[in-house]
Amino acid sequence: MITLEGEITDVACPPNKADVYRTVTVWLPETQEHMEFTFNLQDFQKSAMKEGDKIRIQIDKTFDVDALTREIFKNA
Repeated sequence: MITLEGEITDVACPPNKADVYRTVTVWLPETQEHMEFTFNLQDFQKSAMKEGDKIRIQIDKTFDVDALTREIFKNA
């Protein structure tokens, strides 16, 4: 599991989809990178996120070594 803490630096309307989505840009000091997320407008409005908010991003990923090995040998 990876946990990153960041700050929302920008909230924008994507071109041609302003009535459907919102794009949120998050600055992650730990990696010195920006990460963008696109949210459904209704979900975004329910969350009440805004610029300057601190957020925590948790990434749960299972690593399957057997599947990776099969894929490597299949493509070799």
